[in-house]
Amino acid sequence: MANSTIDSEGFVTVAKKKSVKTRRFLNNCPLTTHETESVELDTCLKNILKAKRDVESSSFFNSFITFLAGITKELDKSIAEIVCFGLGHISSCKAAQHQLGLLLLLEEQFHCPVEVFDPVFCSVEENVIKELKLKLSPTNCEGKRKPVLSGGCTLFFFPHCPKELSNNLLYTNWNPRHIEHCILYSNSFEKIRLDIPFRFLKSYHYLLQSQEIVEEVPVPNIFHFPDIFNDLSLHYFPSHLRSNVQSPFWESPEPNYPASETEIVGNG
Repeated sequence: MANSTIDSEGFVTVAKKKSVKTRRFLNNCPLTTHETESVELDTCLKNILKAKRDVESSSFFNSFITFLAGITKELDKSIAEIVCFGLGHISSCKAAQHQLGLLLLLEEQFHCPVEVFDPVFCSVEENVIKELKLKLSPTNCEGKRKPVLSGGCTLFFFPHCPKELSNNLLYTNWNPRHIEHCILYSNSFEKIRLDIPFRFLKSYHYLLQSQEIVEEVPVPNIFHFPDIFNDLSLHYFPSHLRSNVQSPFWESPEPNYPASETEIVGNG
């Protein structure tokens, strides 16, 4: 039997009887929107920069950069911009703060513009994004975003986002010219296909079809808090796979998600 308590940083500490050892798990971001609005800007920035330092000193970050460098070398393209959707409440959620910390480190690594959007951001969180010199996207494109088509590629950063976002991104770039410029860090496509029954994936045509053209690189979940970067992979679309498919493969009907299934926060 184990007793658990929430520490001052919002993590759950689990202590087993007959042992002096403790183990910390990420708390499930229980704060409400009202509590989120009450967080002060300076406090929020301080917590995010602390999380950034935590990520920077980790072996996870070194591993992530190594894998990403291997992909850009194979594609022979540099990261020209980063687009991030779905961080969540960066003022109150420790997972979101660490994910934003990784995003800031990537900005420093690649010296490129970073665009951020999440429809759940409150005014304090929008001000945080601006204070960090990131671009706050004015509209909810629901993942339907094109990459840069010259001078490199776009890293799309979708940490633990609904699968509709990844499917919409693929739909928008479902042609050889666009998709070669996309690298996506998101929930593992393979895990989605394996874990979700096919009857629930019929609306996710592009996630299903992408197995023909995608290389997936699982990033080992070696960060010391296990629920921040778990089940995430880097995905890219190398030329040797794209060249193996025929023209009909690139037909791109617009996705239509049953209201009872969708997790995405829509634009309307």
